Amino acid sequence: MFNKKQQGLTLLELLVAMLITGILIIPLVYGLFNSSAHSITANRDKTLASYVAKNYIAELQLEEKWPSVGSKESEMELGNREWKIRHQVVETSEENLRRVAVSVFYGKDGTFTMTGFVGNNEKK
Repeated sequence: MFNKKQQGLTLLELLVAMLITGILIIPLVYGLFNSSAHSITANRDKTLASYVAKNYIAELQLEEKWPSVGSKESEMELGNREWKIRHQVVETSEENLRRVAVSVFYGKDGTFTMTGFVGNNEKK
């Protein structure tokens, strides 16, 4: 008697479709939040490494004896962490100016490099 064509979805079909969609979305949302947390950590480390490099160059600029040409490795503490630093000093065409490239190492493979200049502050 009732040969009407069904239009739309039944409530049960709709609930099953929503359940399947919800199950499929959970890993996507988890992956999104997980990658965001990793990105925030990496950005924090890179920002702190830039502060370390800026501080290191500022310390070289303030010293009475300017740095000798060559490479040097050292460590600096900032943010309750020890940072490994390598700097390379080279002469410039200006007699009383030297270029300093500072590399700060963080994490497994992270490296932040900054270049600055140091003038000769030595008293003559």
